[in-house]
Amino acid sequence: MADNYLLFSEVLAHLKPQEEAWLGQQLRPIAVQQDGQTVELASLDDASAGASWVGPRFLQDKEDYDPAWGELGFQFALHDDHDTPDGWGRHLWFYAEESGTPDNVAWLVRKFLKQLRPGQCWSLTYAATCSKPRVGEFSGGAVFVTAERIKWQDAHSYIEQERVRFERARSLKKGKRR
Repeated sequence: MADNYLLFSEVLAHLKPQEEAWLGQQLRPIAVQQDGQTVELASLDDASAGASWVGPRFLQDKEDYDPAWGELGFQFALHDDHDTPDGWGRHLWFYAEESGTPDNVAWLVRKFLKQLRPGQCWSLTYAATCSKPRVGEFSGGAVFVTAERIKWQDAHSYIEQERVRFERARSLKKGKRR
């Protein structure tokens, strides 16, 4: 049996205190009670049985998020500058060591940009790997985020687009030869 992984590591750099506070609030788990009241939780495990929705605050309006998963889909940590050449300053590090969910990260960052940095953009690259050399189970991609949209590009889609272009060009050449 093989294990599949989706790995990434990226930072949201140069955080100001109010940005860090906003991110902390968004990452905090909440429970929405049957009456619509929101209760902050110490952890996702602290939710009461009567809650209609449980999860990180920023995912509350994400249609395809299933609270039954009970997972954030990534790890994160706040850090100060790590002597990087570009000097990240205070930053939030997003990462996945086994199987991450980059679309949840992108969802959070889009909300962050919309709320606090509307004129900026952010990107993340990811690798999809397999513990065995199985054909078709290695890939990767990127996500580009602005305040208005999230745009994806993955390796398999890119290859398929190029194959279609190649086949069209080949068909046109054959048509001209006749």
